[in-house]
Order: sequence, then structure tokens, then C-alpha cells
Amino acid sequence: MNKTARGAKTVAIASLAALTISACGGGSGDDDENVNLRFTWWGGDTRHAYTQEIIDAFEEEHPDITISPEFDSWEGYWDSLATQSAARDTPDIMQMDLSYIREYIENGLLHELDQVETAAFTDQLLDTGSYEGSLYGMPVGSTSLTMMANEAVFEDAGVEMPDDDTWTWDEVAQTAAEISENSEAYGQARPFNDAGLGVWLRQHNGTNMVTEDGEVAWDPEDVVPYFEMLGESLDSGAIPSGSQVNEDRAAALEQTMIATGDAAMDVWWDTQVIVLSSNEGVQLTPLKLPSESGDAQNAQLYYKPSMFYSVYEGTEHPEEAQLFIDYLVNSEEAGQLQQLERGIPGNADVREAIRDDLDEAETTLLEYNEGLEEVVADAPPLPPEGFGAVQEIIWRYEEEFLFGRVSAEEAAQRMHDEIEGALG
Repeated sequence: MNKTARGAKTVAIASLAALTISACGGGSGDDDENVNLRFTWWGGDTRHAYTQEIIDAFEEEHPDITISPEFDSWEGYWDSLATQSAARDTPDIMQMDLSYIREYIENGLLHELDQVETAAFTDQLLDTGSYEGSLYGMPVGSTSLTMMANEAVFEDAGVEMPDDDTWTWDEVAQTAAEISENSEAYGQARPFNDAGLGVWLRQHNGTNMVTEDGEVAWDPEDVVPYFEMLGESLDSGAIPSGSQVNEDRAAALEQTMIATGDAAMDVWWDTQVIVLSSNEGVQLTPLKLPSESGDAQNAQLYYKPSMFYSVYEGTEHPEEAQLFIDYLVNSEEAGQLQQLERGIPGNADVREAIRDDLDEAETTLLEYNEGLEEVVADAPPLPPEGFGAVQEIIWRYEEEFLFGRVSAEEAAQRMHDEIEGALG
């Protein structure tokens, strides 16, 4: 999903909300018998439709609880949620993202989840929604950063599919250049993006993007080689120009180069393979990201929570709100309706319940994701307040470098300083 830089605005509004939080806002209970809860999420039409079906099923089981749905696209969701929080009108239940959850926790906007059943979830996944020993975000599912590969483009270029257990960053660049030279498609659609740079840093410097304390964990000189790698790929024709990269990032998922067969490889979260493979004649295969050593055990891949469900601290009905979250993540009926659309279900029992109903592409995705258990490392620290702006900053400097407007050293320094300012 395209994530625009809304971090500074969200921080300011959420901070205001933390100072003015009260029982105002959230849902309402007009009488002792009926509870109304507002539930907000981001997503597309498919998500909106099945989420309403889940709501209907929950309300049938709990006729004394009414769920009022509110939804938006990613682009407008965080502005809307921040504005509602500032006005003390925060929905009772909200879909929450890893980039923002710590910000909302530290501003006192989220209620501790102490009544949601967590037995079918791994401790590692639950830790991603926890802060100082308390759970504030119930993980919905998991996803992992992946190199999507179009085998048909590889075949057309006469290039063999790589062994993703042993390939290196240099091999990615060489393979992409060879495909660009021998076909009408680009070998790689874009740079490795913010999450890809994060994995690159974990491999090359042993650092994450940020420290446990929420500070920038790397120095500008640490990422100069990353930009130099992009420059070599640009010179070889392995990746397109800055303007083409910018255009591709602005396109709908189905219209991106990897989804239309105009590129052989691109980095995405693994659960996006379904949408990216939706065009006729396009079938993408998820591959592990490369490693520096040529051993996937050292690739520093990790499971990222696809999203969370959280409860507003000022809700009048925390028990009922948690009851609904429990249904969302633990009910097999909800799992059947959702399947993999919100990520690989974090609940192991739900995964088993839906396994036989998945199509071939979905089964491949599930098996790929589960197969990473042998190589994944610990997830990065919980991102700090202001982290919502980091993706846009990294994307912008990748493009500025590809446009030739800054050198590798200038891109690294300015990107570092701007991220440091956003987190500060």
C-alpha cells in the first residue's frame, strides 16, 4: 500500500488527544441492554464487503451489541483517525498498523487488551503488539518481506530462476541486468524500498532501522553502499529511471510493473502476491530476499504483523470491544470469511480451518510463509512516534538518487538527518 508522509500531523494530533482523553467519544450505550461500538479500518472494497459479513455474524451471536462500521483508504485513514482522536471522538475499535501503534500507546489512546484469548498465537507475534509488558494491539496475521518473481519473464529472457536459499545481493543485480538486456521487461521494477533497506541494514551492519529507545540506529556512511548498489543497477539497466520508479509507486497494485509483466522482480510483502497476480497471464512466485553471505539463515528475514486490532482507552465498553476483537481473530467463521486478505492468520487453529478452502495461489502463499519459520530472525523493535513518515523519506531519497540530483553520500546524509528529525 502507498503510505504517504502523515507522521508529523498524526503525532501532533495524537499528542493533543492524549492530553484531553476522557470518556467522551467512542461508542455509546443508550440503555443497559444495548451497546453500540464503532469499528474503523482501512482497505479496499473486498475487505469492506467481507468485514460487514463478519460484523453481521457477530451481531447474530450477540444481539445486544451493535457494530457501526467506518472505513477509509490507507491514504485518508490516519488523518481521519488523528482528527477524531483530537476531537475526543475516537472509534471504540480500530485497525492499527505497526508504524503507528507505539505512537498511539505512548499518547495514552489505547486500552490494554487483557480479555482477548491469545493461546493460539505465538509469543513472537504477540510481542509485536506489546509495550512494557502489556498487549495493546492484537495481531491479526503475519507477513514477510519477499522478492516477487515472474517466472514467465525469466523464461522469456532465457534466465534461470534463482535459488533463494543461496542467492546474494550481487546475484540479484546481475540477474536483473541480464533480464533487462534479453527481454522487453525490466529485471527489477524498483529499489528495495524502506523495509528492504531495513533488511539490508540488518545483514550488513547488524542494526535495525531504529533502536529499542526509538532513535536512528545507523550512521549515514552505513547506507552509502546501498545507494551505490542502486547506482550500479541503474547504470546496467537492471532497474528503471527515477521517473519510472515514481510512476510505478503511484500506480494501483494491479497496474504496477510487476503485476503487468513489465518487470521480472520486485519487493513486496508476501500477502500482496494474490492481488499482484490477479491480471490474466501473470503468476508471481514469492522468493526469499537475498543475503550478504549466500545463506538464507543469515538473511535476517522476520515476520511482521500484517496489522493489529486495538481498543480506544476512552471507550465506555472495553469488555464488549475486546469481545468483538476476540471474535475477529479467534472465530473460525470470521477466518473463513477473511481467509488471507488481512495476512496469514496469526491464530494457528484458524489457519488449519481455512487451509482446505484456499486456491492454488493462496496455498502457495501460505506454505511459503510457514516455510520461513526455519530462517526468520527476531522482528525489529517497535517503531517510535513519528515513524509513519520514514517510508516516504526513504522512497524520496531513493528516487532523488536515481534522478541524479544527489550523490550516494548526499542521499545517505540527508535521509538520515530527515528521519532523525521525524523521530525527534
